[in-house]
Amino acid sequence: MVGVSSCNLLFWAFLTGGSLLSLRWPVALAVATALSLLTAHELVLRDVGPGWVLGSVLAVQASVVSGYLVWSSLQPPEPTGPLIATEEPSPSMQCQEKVGQGDWMMAFGTDRVIGRGTGPFTPLVVDDCVVLKLDRKAGGLMVRAFGYDWNNDLAFHVIDNVYEQTAPLQIRVFRPDRSSLVLLDRFDKEVLYVRYLNPGAVRIRGRFLCGEAPQAVIRDDVVLVGGVRIGGVFFGQRPTKGHVCAAIKSGAYGIAIKG
Repeated sequence: MVGVSSCNLLFWAFLTGGSLLSLRWPVALAVATALSLLTAHELVLRDVGPGWVLGSVLAVQASVVSGYLVWSSLQPPEPTGPLIATEEPSPSMQCQEKVGQGDWMMAFGTDRVIGRGTGPFTPLVVDDCVVLKLDRKAGGLMVRAFGYDWNNDLAFHVIDNVYEQTAPLQIRVFRPDRSSLVLLDRFDKEVLYVRYLNPGAVRIRGRFLCGEAPQAVIRDDVVLVGGVRIGGVFFGQRPTKGHVCAAIKSGAYGIAIKG
């Protein structure tokens, strides 16, 4: 019964949000299948008749599926529309440029771009590709993002926080709260992360590709470039020097990340 108990504990973690994996329909089916197999195994070891085994398996599957349907129906819809500023502190910066009244700091890695005025702003470009534009409006923050394939063709775009793909991709939008916009790949790894920290700051993370150049990987504490792609995975990427600062006005580009 240890196996059954372990699966039950795993499913409980999914339901309560205690697991790093997101609870989606394929996950629920996988858990139902695992519980059914373990239940059948336990009953066969105890010489339970085949009719009871079949009935128990069907009962387990029905319980998991119905429980998932009830749970999903009770979940609030993901937020839509503009990102709403939180009251989180702005990331630290080591820049000669100062953030003035009405300015806006865009943080990625240890680099900082200060937007002067209302925007919209293009905080970074990867090689020759514009990958992100941010626009503050009365209702909040609007994100425009552009993803490219290996031929430098547009693979997807986000226009005013609405994701659309122009090529077959396994990317999904995730809005964990009203202040964040996240794109996740099929492994639930971040393709894009934008969080509106406060009215004067935004945090950016993600993986950005421009043609044949190696992808740029932006984390909270580093920007990685270069490397060699083998089987869809990059090896040997190196960090940029970091702590680069720029002050821009609307229409100007911020920091250029070179592969």
